[in-house]
Amino acid sequence: MTISNGGSGNSGRREALASREVGIKAIAEALRLSASTVSRALNGVPGVNPETRKLVEKTAKEMGYVPNMGAQQLVGKRSNLIGVYVPEFEHDNMSFGDMFSSIQKSIQKYGKDVIFYFVPLVVYEGQRLIESVQSRNLEGCVLFPAFDEHHPLTREALRIQVPCVNFEGVLGPHCSSVLSDDTEGGRIAGRRLLEAGHRVIGYINGPSHLRICKQRYQGFVEALAEYGIIHPASLVAEGNFTAASGEAALMKLREAHPEMTAVFGANDLMATGAISNLQKGGLRVPEDFSVIGYDDDLLAKFINPPLTTIRHGQSSVVPLLNELFEGKPGRLVMAKPELVERQTVADRRTRD
Repeated sequence: MTISNGGSGNSGRREALASREVGIKAIAEALRLSASTVSRALNGVPGVNPETRKLVEKTAKEMGYVPNMGAQQLVGKRSNLIGVYVPEFEHDNMSFGDMFSSIQKSIQKYGKDVIFYFVPLVVYEGQRLIESVQSRNLEGCVLFPAFDEHHPLTREALRIQVPCVNFEGVLGPHCSSVLSDDTEGGRIAGRRLLEAGHRVIGYINGPSHLRICKQRYQGFVEALAEYGIIHPASLVAEGNFTAASGEAALMKLREAHPEMTAVFGANDLMATGAISNLQKGGLRVPEDFSVIGYDDDLLAKFINPPLTTIRHGQSSVVPLLNELFEGKPGRLVMAKPELVERQTVADRRTRD
């Protein structure tokens, strides 16, 4: 369900009401209805006038009503459903295909199934997580990368205390996290290119406000510092995780630094775009120019030449979910990334 933000005249009222916990009784008093009528309307019980139901739902949203998920599960049957929330970016840019399959298979082994929800990362409307958890009686949820501690979706999960596992280091009483060490991944990529003799290395960043982009670049810069190299800002170009943005970024970097011999892309799609730009310009990869990516997307092994990249550290989310179901507190699991050597990095020293 998509929820309208409403008119600006109601924003102050919504913020004031949402600042405190609101229950069914408060909604009933505001509408001068019985608590049982409000309860039936919010829980989809038949026998409520459609106009009354709409009014109750509208008022509940404006008042910041949060359903008591624990109480609902006590009186209802277990759904055996886990909600998996995937970010929709402004551009079609991130491949999560491998994560879809691995998460679904691992959850199904435990006798449960998944529902995938695609949620805008930037233009977020309403209470999408609360609504989906309530409507499908979800037992828990998994939040894909990019839903960080500041995103409304994550705050909703923490607020209603539904068992939740995320990939951004967010922790809570009912929230655990698997975090791939992106700083270490950046170091690994930087060291691989440095060990191959490259010294003028471009970096194609994703959206600079994202944690993963900051940390991958931080690790890359630290690797260069080990060799006494300071990475100038002019060797950084920002993309948006698409192949097209990677191609444009590489063109910009080559114009500013024709002496550049290698580039590190903050994800595989941008690295793929960089390879396309190089090949269109008549350069060979890796003989003339080396490229390394990040993520080890499904496409990485099939492009020409197959992409050398950094694979995320792996750790199953299911044991963490089970711990939360058992009432154990949330915890953080750090996973170390690894280099996947393919055919896009060559030793520069053999040419000099």
